[in-house]
Amino acid sequence: MADNWQVEVRLIDKVGSLDAVLTTDSGSIALEWETGNISSSHRALNKMALGILKKILVAGVLVVPSRNLYSYLTDRVGNYAELIPYLDLWKAIQCDEGILEIVVIEQDAVSTNVAKIPKATDGRALG
Repeated sequence: MADNWQVEVRLIDKVGSLDAVLTTDSGSIALEWETGNISSSHRALNKMALGILKKILVAGVLVVPSRNLYSYLTDRVGNYAELIPYLDLWKAIQCDEGILEIVVIEQDAVSTNVAKIPKATDGRALG
């Protein structure tokens, strides 16, 4: 089976779609990247944890901004600092196999010489 990324994949009824899923010989790996508020971070982790428990996924990865990057993004975007208190909950999930991971990203540098992206009313606004 060839590796194949698919976007907006619904693997479990009634829990919403995943941003991207990679199908491999070892199983499916989900990737979610956070552009919504902290509640959507919880939903993303819970969807992937459920997928692992049901053996639909072998791994789930949530990509979130660091606290430093957070200050340059929209208000209350999901971030690692706000997920820390819940790590024990996700660690306590009993499963035989699977990986649930949070990857924190941050900008390389900050510059005042770069044009700002115009702010809109939501993530899908055109201007």
